[in-house]
Amino acid sequence: MRTLDRSQANMETLQNTIHKIKETDAAKLKEEYRRLVEGLKEANIARETDVYLSNPVLPDEILQEAVPGSIRTAEHFLGFMKRFLEYLKARLRIHHVVQESAPQFLKDIFEKVCIDRKPLRFCSERLRSLLRTLEIADIADFSAITLISNFATLVSTYSKGFTIIIEPFEDKTPTIANPVLHFSCMDPSIAIKPVFERFQSVVITSGTLSPLEIYPRILDFRPVTVASFTMTLARTCLCPLIVARGNDQVAMSSKFETREDFAVVRNYGNLLLELSAIVPDGIVAFFTSYVYMENIVASWYEQVRVHKPHSPAITTPDHLTVADMSYYSCFSACENGRGAILLSVARGKVSEGIDFVHHFGRAVIMFGVPYVYTQSRILKARLEYLRDQFQIRENDFLTFDAMRHAAQCVGRAIRGKTDYGIMIFADKRYARADKRGKLPRWIQEHISDGSLNLTIDETVQLSKHFLRQMAQPFRREDQLGLSLLTLEQLQSEEMLKKIAQIAQQA
Repeated sequence: MRTLDRSQANMETLQNTIHKIKETDAAKLKEEYRRLVEGLKEANIARETDVYLSNPVLPDEILQEAVPGSIRTAEHFLGFMKRFLEYLKARLRIHHVVQESAPQFLKDIFEKVCIDRKPLRFCSERLRSLLRTLEIADIADFSAITLISNFATLVSTYSKGFTIIIEPFEDKTPTIANPVLHFSCMDPSIAIKPVFERFQSVVITSGTLSPLEIYPRILDFRPVTVASFTMTLARTCLCPLIVARGNDQVAMSSKFETREDFAVVRNYGNLLLELSAIVPDGIVAFFTSYVYMENIVASWYEQVRVHKPHSPAITTPDHLTVADMSYYSCFSACENGRGAILLSVARGKVSEGIDFVHHFGRAVIMFGVPYVYTQSRILKARLEYLRDQFQIRENDFLTFDAMRHAAQCVGRAIRGKTDYGIMIFADKRYARADKRGKLPRWIQEHISDGSLNLTIDETVQLSKHFLRQMAQPFRREDQLGLSLLTLEQLQSEEMLKKIAQIAQQA
């Protein structure tokens, strides 16, 4: 609702600006009208293809059309948007959750305020054209009305694969009336479809594409070649360990039934404490959510500070600058040889965009299995869509998604052939074959039977042994012929044949 109020203020500002320009330079508006009659294609040649709310793009067949006559003039377009805003305000006056498809939404808006689908499809481009014509200096001031116009374009362009959910309350404030409209993409193949249509050959590669067989299903394509490669290493530089029990033999897990158990919280704290005593550099710990992190950190905060006085630093969901200061202060502590601990969450900024190279991240701990919040209505709608359209079972997708994010988190520690790190999976469920089998191959290969169902003491001993091995001198010459190829090896007939075979497969 706050976005609609800001959009209303944006509309008034635009209306006043247009009135001033009509008095001083009416030719500007006439020139814009001429361009809109000729069509939008020229204005979109240099734009990238995507379907995000921040930058929606119209399909090619629409770009060749002229803007509908009902919204060509600036005054008519503002009047049209005002009607659309009033309709949205009316739809948000609800007391129960509403879920409907894009066609249902368009049918309702036509019946109630006589807004047709076609002019809605051009709202994003029409607003962009108007802002350029008015020479608006700070586009960010009009972010609210831009969001609304982008929504209008998307909801009228994509009839399948999206859903609309209107909730009377936000999750954070379930007792205060604050209606929210979600327009969510249920079908991930929509985002990548333009790439497949534009390019003849597409290579999808990542260190966390596991298991491979699910991606062609959720992205709706038939791969020509599928290959999974291991890491070529001159030494075993990663040490994945699955910690299932504390020294008191109490099982450790972030399952909802046991996550608040005092023994589980204590064992998680002891694990972090013991590792902080033996790891000389940076430690990065990931939790399944911000709420879970906040609930257990306070109980052992002072205990951890005994071994690393500068730590722990904690990232927050709301203030990125605070998060930035947290991990930069940790980097500074590691550079000075003191070591540090950074506490963050899976699916957050740190888990996807920060590389903890060398001494910045010698150990990464994943506390629990990072399942997504299963009570989310958006997630339930997405799971229902995947089940109906792609025959993907709910539990299969949830496990795949959780293990992918877990691999992303622990992979922060290995950022090169000369790097090394300890990967701790602190949850008994990681020892199960169905969970462990969904980790990337390069991690699975280093998980032995002796790495499963460990206690904290066993984990510490294995970590000590690994760190002693990694402390031995390691030269570039030790990598030649293994993780690095010499010039002679690259030019050999055997290597040239392998390169030719790969080229033929592609």
